[in-house]
Order: sequence, then structure tokens, then C-alpha cells
Amino acid sequence: MKDALGTVSGLLVLLFVIASTAHAAQLVNMTPKELAVHSDLIVRGTVAYAQCYWNDKHTKIFTKAAITVAETYKGNEVPSIEVLQLGGIVGNVKMTVEGALGWKEGEEVLLFLEPYPQGAHQVTGLSQGKFAIERDPKTGAAFISRPAPVDAKLVQQRSAEGKSMPPSIQKMPLERFIQDALGVK
Repeated sequence: MKDALGTVSGLLVLLFVIASTAHAAQLVNMTPKELAVHSDLIVRGTVAYAQCYWNDKHTKIFTKAAITVAETYKGNEVPSIEVLQLGGIVGNVKMTVEGALGWKEGEEVLLFLEPYPQGAHQVTGLSQGKFAIERDPKTGAAFISRPAPVDAKLVQQRSAEGKSMPPSIQKMPLERFIQDALGVK
């Protein structure tokens, strides 16, 4: 009886821990410089398309985004790349990964990327390495902004100087952001 009670108590504690952590992924917040260090490729481009599909065993759904590259800041220059991530929607089945990215055809983005199997790439730091590019309607100047991931809790939020950082980066000129991330003056 005592063993059964201990087993039940242990299972309840385990279920509580799983339930309390299941609502949000925890990401270690990375500064732009840290993203650059951990990335083998940094590009600016446009999303040509995004497609969701099942893996061969029909156990996982992946999203593949094809990016037409306009400019390469780090790594080998390529005309296009494929970015893969776990999660997506196929038919009536949705597989959700906390902190995963959404992709929109025609969206202009700045991507910090690391290698992924089969010649593709994945975004560095889960969703942290994707920045939307906005254009000034009068001048065409490019700016970046990055909201905090919707379903993820950032941990160790700090600036390079060790100061607390807000959950999003303010809008800033793309070239200045790239210079800061790559340590170029």
C-alpha cells in the first residue's frame, strides 16, 4: 500500500511538472552578435513560398520555406536557400512547436541561419534569428524589427553590457543592425 501511494504521488508530481512546462518553450535570449557567431549564413531575402509536409514515416510535420537571396552578409553567396523547421499544418492535422516561425510569401526578411540536414538550413535560436524588414515608403530605406516569440519565454535577457533588455528589439536601420551584429564599425 505504501509503495502504491508513493508511486501515485510521484506520478502526480511528474504530471504537474510536465503540465507547468508544456505551455511555453524556453529560449536563451541571444544578442545579435551571439546570433552572428552561431550562424554560418546571414542573408537578406524574400520568401518565395512556404510548404508544409509529412516526413517519410508520417510521424512529424515540417515546414519548408524557400528564400530568394538578395544579399549575403556572412557565408557563401547563394541565389536561394531552403529553411526547414518542425511544425506546420497538413490537411486537418496541425503540429505546433512553441516559438516556431510563420512564413508569408513575399515577406522580406533578414535571416541568421545554421546548417540543417539534407542541405537545408534552420533559423538560429529557433525564432530569434528571423527579422522582418520594413521599408520606408518615401526613401525605400530598410529597417528591421523583431517582436518577442509569441509562445516562448525568453530567459537570460541581457544586452552585451549585461543590462536587461526589453522583449523586443526596437526598429533600427538594417545596415546599422548588420554592422553591430558582425562587429563592424
